[in-house]
Parts: sequence; structure tokens; C-alpha cells
Amino acid sequence: MRLKLRGYIWILLIMVLLMIIAVGCSSESDSTKTAENDQKQETSKEEKKDNTDIKNEKEKKNASTMNTDFFKDLPEPPTTLKGILDYPTGKFSGEKFEANAEEIKKVLDKFPEPGEKINQKMVDKYWKKLVHMFAEDYPDPQNVVAKWGAYAFGSPDIKDPRYQFKENYNVEIILDSSGSMAAKQGSMTRMELAKEAIQDFVSELPEDANVGLRVYGFKGSGSEADKKLSCSSNKLVYGIKPYKKNKFKKALNSFSPAGWTPLADAIKFAKKDLSGLKSKNNTNIIYIVSDGIGTCGGNPVKQAKSLAGSNIKPIVNVIGFDVKNEGQKQLKAIAEAAKGTYTNVQNQAELQEEFARSAEIASKWRMWKANSMSEARSENVKRAQMMRDIRGKWSDKLMREYLNYDKALDYLDYELEKISADFASAVYDKREKRIDNLRRLKQQIWDNLGKIKSEDFEQAKKKIQKKYNLNTKNE
Repeated sequence: MRLKLRGYIWILLIMVLLMIIAVGCSSESDSTKTAENDQKQETSKEEKKDNTDIKNEKEKKNASTMNTDFFKDLPEPPTTLKGILDYPTGKFSGEKFEANAEEIKKVLDKFPEPGEKINQKMVDKYWKKLVHMFAEDYPDPQNVVAKWGAYAFGSPDIKDPRYQFKENYNVEIILDSSGSMAAKQGSMTRMELAKEAIQDFVSELPEDANVGLRVYGFKGSGSEADKKLSCSSNKLVYGIKPYKKNKFKKALNSFSPAGWTPLADAIKFAKKDLSGLKSKNNTNIIYIVSDGIGTCGGNPVKQAKSLAGSNIKPIVNVIGFDVKNEGQKQLKAIAEAAKGTYTNVQNQAELQEEFARSAEIASKWRMWKANSMSEARSENVKRAQMMRDIRGKWSDKLMREYLNYDKALDYLDYELEKISADFASAVYDKREKRIDNLRRLKQQIWDNLGKIKSEDFEQAKKKIQKKYNLNTKNE
């Protein structure tokens, strides 16, 4: 009996021992698994941290690249008169912020956040970009003096033979019919507005005046395949002959905006159109109406210089129809080479105003011819009005700029919350300096024009040229 009991005890001891061993192994296994899991978690955390660091670095790099590209190649905001006149017209100029709010906000959304601390370099970049967006197209006072010469038309004292009345009076209009003239200006296209203004203008000319109309770029399309066809489309559709309403209207409606812009050829052919009308017996006036740069090669500036030096000695008036930047530079250069005037108009009313000036000159010519004498009328009233006009335009444009900057900064500050109040204040300071400077230049223009208003045209032209060439380097 004792032996049997002992056997049971041994069996129990062995079973307990085996259970202890099993439990120990299990604990060891769990510990190992726990250790392995801990190690995996640590590794995962390290990998996540590394990935986050890499992502942050990439974001910083991308942001830096974006900032560099966004502010790349921005011209320095000018402070001198010449600098302001030469500065490229802003994409959103000419209208209030609200008129283009959606497009403007898309650009403002891309402005990078400058951070909490004010960085003067970032303030400068913001300001450059805003000026590049909203800079207005300010009228050049030298054009006022050039037009004073036209207003003195017929005066026996005037030295420029182009402005002395002659037996015959001839007007040729060179009209851009390229594809861009199909762009809308309100409810009508630029071409429709131009045609209406031209029709009104020629109907006011004296019966014995001759009129001509040349159009260019009216064939093909803006595609590369049509370039040759389009660039060869250059036609004198009416002229040079007395105005007949129905025939002129038919010629005016015989073309539509189409393709490229053969501007150089149009000027060259205009010289040929008037070649038989020498300046000795003819007063010749040419209007060039275009909404952009020549795109068919050639050298329009060279052709304009050749036109001015020819024996027809025309008075050349270049009208840019809502032209900006490169196109405006070229048209100004054409006017200068032709010894003429340049005006940028933004709507039909301004275009009609330019034509009205020539209609008034034609009226003077008719009176001169009827009376068989050269009689000059007082020009001071006319010149004073032109002075008021340029001062008014400067005032309107600088006020529009002022308010557009205001709206843009409000959007960046209050709606996007992208810039701090202090940062906005730093940009506002730059805005105030620019507007104060524009006001100062406006007053300078008024004072200088006032001093030379009654002087001989040639003398006045030299004086104003000297005044505005004194400081041509941007500060």
C-alpha cells in the first residue's frame, strides 16, 4: 500500500514539474514575441519619422521652388516719369478689382505665406508682384505737345510743312483685321466698335476731302498653316477718293477679323497708296488702328521711318486699341519713327474722340479753303482742355490703382489670412509712396505743360523733351 502511494506521489511531482516547464516556455515565448513587437513598433516609428522628415523636406523644397518661380523676372517698380511710362501695363489694369475678381483671386491664392516675422525681401516681392498686376497705362505728356501741333493746323506761323494747309486734303485709315480684333469689348467686338467709329468719322469729312481704307490680316486664321495666306492679306478696299456713304459702307463690311498681323507691309503699302499725292499740294493724314504687335515679320518701325521721309510727308496718328506691353512698345516706336502721335484707347468712345480731332482739323481746312486764306484761331482754350484731359486721366488711373491694391491686400489679409497685419502695413507703405509719387508727377506734368502752352510748337516740343529726359533712370 505504501509503495502504491509513493508511486502516485512521484507521478504527481512529475506532472507538476512538466506543467512548470510548459508555463516557463510559454512565458519565454510571450516575452520574445513582446520584445519582437516592441522592436517592430520602434522600427515603424523611426520609419514614419524618416518619411515625415523626407516629406517635410520635399514640401519645403517645392514651396521654395514655387516661391522662386512665382516671383521670377519681375521688373523693379519705377519711380521716374519715363520709368512709369515704359513699365509694362498690368494684366488687371484699366478696370476695378470687382470686374476681374475671380481671375485676380486665383493669382492671389498662389501668393506664398511670408511667415510671422516680417521679411523685407518678401515684402518687396509681394509689392513687385502687385504692381506687375495692377500698374495702369498712364498717358504720355509728350503726346499732348505733339497733338498741340495738330491743333495749330493751318497757322501761317507753324514751321512744320505737314501742318500747313494745302489745296487737297487726304485721309487714309489702316485697320487691323487680325483674329484678335474679334475679342469682345463689352457687348461688341473690337472690330465692330472700330467700324462704327470709322463710319462716323469719314461721314464728317468735307465733301471735297479724299478718304481711303486699307485692311490687313483679314484672310485665313491664326494657325501656323494659314500664316502665309493671312500675312499676304493686305488690301486697299476703298480709296483714295471722295467719300460715298453706301460704297464706303460696303467696303467696310467686306472683311472680318481673321488671322495674323502683317503690320509692316500695311505701312509700306500705305506709302504707295499716297505716293501720287505729294505734300506740296496735299495735306495727307494716316491713321493706323491696331490691337497688337505685328506677327508677320518685316520691320514696321523701319517702314514708318521711310513713310515719314517720303515726299507725301503724312501726319501719322497711331491708335492702339486696348494694347498692352510689347504691342504698345512697338506701336509707340512706330509713331515716333513716323514723327506722329500714339494714343492707347480702351473703348469706342475714346476711339471716336481721336477721330473727332482729325474731323475738326478737316473742318478748319474747309474754312481755310472757302476763305482762300490761312487764318489761325486761338489755341490756348484747346490746349488748356487737353491739359485738363491728361490730368483727369492720371487722377482716374492712380485712384484705380490705389483701390485695386487695397482690395488685393484685404483679400490676402482677411479672407485668406495669409499675411499678418504688420506685413500688410509694410506693403501699404509702399503703396502710399507710389501713389504719392504719381500725384507729384501729375502735378509736374500740369505745371510744365502750363508753362509752354502758349509757346511756339517746335520750341515747346524741345523743351518738354529736355524736361522729361533729365531723369530717365529708375530709382
